[in-house]
Formats: sequence, C-alpha cells, structure tokens
Amino acid sequence: MPPRNHVAERLRELLSDQDVAPGDRLPPERELAARLGVSRSSLREGLRRLSDLGIIESRQGSGTYLAPVDLGDLFEVRQRLEPLAARLAAERREPHDLLALEEALAEMRAARDDAAGFGEADVRAHTVIVEASGSLPVRVLFAAIADLLRHSRTTTAANAPLRADALREMTEIVGAIRAHDGAAAEAAMRGHLAHVGATVPA
Repeated sequence: MPPRNHVAERLRELLSDQDVAPGDRLPPERELAARLGVSRSSLREGLRRLSDLGIIESRQGSGTYLAPVDLGDLFEVRQRLEPLAARLAAERREPHDLLALEEALAEMRAARDDAAGFGEADVRAHTVIVEASGSLPVRVLFAAIADLLRHSRTTTAANAPLRADALREMTEIVGAIRAHDGAAAEAAMRGHLAHVGATVPA
C-alpha cells in the first residue's frame, strides 16, 4: 500500500475510534501526527488522500473537518446495495456467517438500552451480511460507505422504539438468510431500510 494510503487508512481508523462525527473539526496536525506516530509531512499526504476521496474538507482560516454527510443520499445507496447483499447471503452463506450473525443479534439484544452499543452491533450485523454475500463488488462498495454508515447511527439508534423495530427486522432478515430464502431476505432488508430511511431527517 502506498505510504499516503497507509497513513490515510490509519487516520480514518483513528477518527472512527475517537468518534469524530461528520461536520466535526479534526484535531491539529501536530496532535494527529503524534497519535499516529508519523511525520507531519506523511500526515499531510494522508490528509490529502482523504480530501481527494471527499472524506475531509479544508476550510480556509478555520481548519480541517470531517465532511458532512447527506443521510438521504447514503440511504439511496444502501437501498440498492444491501437488499442484493441479503439475497446473495441467503444463497451463499456458510456456517461461520450464521454464527457471526447470531452473535451480532445477541449483541443488539444486550444493548437495547445503549444507543451507541446497539448501533455498533447493528453495523456488525450488516457487515456480516455483506461479507456472507461472497461478492467482491458489494463488499468494496459497502466498505466505501462503512464509516458514514456508522456515524448515521447517531440518528437512527438514538430512539428506543426504533432500536426495538431494528432488532425485530434484523431478526427477520437473519431468519431468511438461515433458511436460504433469497427472495425473503431481499424483501426483509428492503423493508428494514425503508423503515429506517423514513426516520432520516430531510
């Protein structure tokens, strides 16, 4: 991996770990370089890479920010990508995929009263479904929006009734995947995303 890509990936992981949300200002370069253990010139190359990808944006005289996210646009992508992933997962899933899905569901149940924990478990469940699809293009496209998907949970996982609905809907999706029912898995995922998408602010 080219050096700036390596630094960019580590920087993305750091921002995710520090729970920097879209629209937030990034820490100063000196602090970021120290946290990553890289030179400031290497950091700038990584920042340039993230800027090229539209993940961060520089504002003259103000600093560098994690780019704002249009959640409506994000859900349009998800509504096309994830129902396909669910269908393919139902057709191709392996025993270890089912085990990972059951573990994610268990984590979602355990975190029903913890919005942040529930959101992380929900992301894991969606990620496992994408992995179980066995489709490299689906996996690559999902990886491109994974960070944005995680941050969107601050909106969609904040409400207890919505968390309960999401758990019920994800249980239905996993059941269809377990039963090798691709059509049902696709329909259940489509319905789940339509429900979640209706809660996203315009």
